[in-house]
Amino acid sequence: MNRLLTKTAAIMLALLLVLTASSQVRAQETSNQAGAAPAATGPDTETQTIENPPLSGLDAPSFEPGFGARSYLLPKLQINEAVDTNRAGTLGNNTTIKGVTRGLGSLTLQKLWKTHPLDVDYSGGVAWYQGTGKTYQLHSLGAVQRFLWRTGQLALRDSFSYLPTGNFGFNSYGGAGVLTGGTSGSGGLPGGPGLNNFGSTVNQPRISNSSIVDITESISPRNSVTLSGGYAFNDFLDNPTGYVNSQQVSGQFGFNRQLSRHDQIALSYGYQAFHFPNQGAGSFNSNVFQVLYGHRITGRLDLQLGGGPQFIHRYFWKAAGPPPSATPVSNSFITGSGRATLTYLYSAGTNLNLTYSHSANAGSGLLAGANTDAIRLGLTHQLTRRWTASSDIGYSYSKRILNSATTQAGNASSYRYWYAGGTLRRQLSRHLDAFADYQYDSIGFASGICTTSPCSTGYGRHVGLIGLEWTPNPIRLE
Repeated sequence: MNRLLTKTAAIMLALLLVLTASSQVRAQETSNQAGAAPAATGPDTETQTIENPPLSGLDAPSFEPGFGARSYLLPKLQINEAVDTNRAGTLGNNTTIKGVTRGLGSLTLQKLWKTHPLDVDYSGGVAWYQGTGKTYQLHSLGAVQRFLWRTGQLALRDSFSYLPTGNFGFNSYGGAGVLTGGTSGSGGLPGGPGLNNFGSTVNQPRISNSSIVDITESISPRNSVTLSGGYAFNDFLDNPTGYVNSQQVSGQFGFNRQLSRHDQIALSYGYQAFHFPNQGAGSFNSNVFQVLYGHRITGRLDLQLGGGPQFIHRYFWKAAGPPPSATPVSNSFITGSGRATLTYLYSAGTNLNLTYSHSANAGSGLLAGANTDAIRLGLTHQLTRRWTASSDIGYSYSKRILNSATTQAGNASSYRYWYAGGTLRRQLSRHLDAFADYQYDSIGFASGICTTSPCSTGYGRHVGLIGLEWTPNPIRLE
């Protein structure tokens, strides 16, 4: 495995050097059809938008600029008060209603330099659980530093979070509708949900981080290639935690072809290696091949579809415990991978976002690796000049890859987690909003989670809250 990772890193470094060197030569050439190829991706230094980035890359298309082509700093402050029927996230029929008070803030930085723009987005604060006196910190940070040249870009991305629960459904913050803007950052390599933690059973602080280096290069006006590599980990802090720590190494290569003004196709190959240092459950790696298609109408609609085979090779112990009492086993199997996204702007006040992915991941701390189907639907509609309504629904189903029992899931082979919520927001003044939010979360495990009867295999959780958010004018940075 170490040899394979070393060879993979060496090949990726060589490709990076070749692509970077060749870009300097092609920057001096002219195209037969439309002049020199434009920058393949990254923010336009005049409009700060990403019109139609390569499908195999990490940049998502942008429909409209946030605050125009200028550098700015945007702070926000928020306070909310919630009632929660299962704020600890314990299994079983827990209907005790308790209060949670949160003080939150966010800071968005957009710094435009001609060849190396920087984007940073932070959200965080504290949550005080009334009655128990426990206080949890909340931190989410995303940063992207780009280095642009005429035909492409090199991007350094990092996504960090320190949260008491999983980030699928945003229940650490009280619900998906509480944050008016998500943190930017690297997320994960295309074809997978990255560091998403699909569900939690208790308040368990965890540190998650994903660091990615990626390069995009136009090799002609219609063709481009992408190359990326990264390292990610999940680390649960309480000892003993009962959760499964994980480490992930990833790499991906893609070729993109612009068919027309609105249509694009791509081919991609990705490699991922997952390790569980404290579990003793083994490890696995995946090789993913995908064909991607994208259709985009500027300012209105963006559709992306992709899928292909996924080859998984796993290493584990046939019996419980480490050698010599256990027998090492390795085997392989083939499954599918896929992703789909639909973004539709009906008007300036109405938009819809639908995403779906099927991919291998670390198992969210509940399982030792998982194949997960995840779907999320978000809808926002401006009712009047001052009133806005939004809804957010998500569902995930995770099936374990390594046949190893864990403390949180027992010997359950799978679990499902879903949430549904809505938010009503009213603008009180130019800088002050009031909002009310409700969200329901549910988690359920397959048989095998416990060996005694009666057995609690899941829970449902209701959260309702009200809050105020203050957003001053963005601060211009000269």
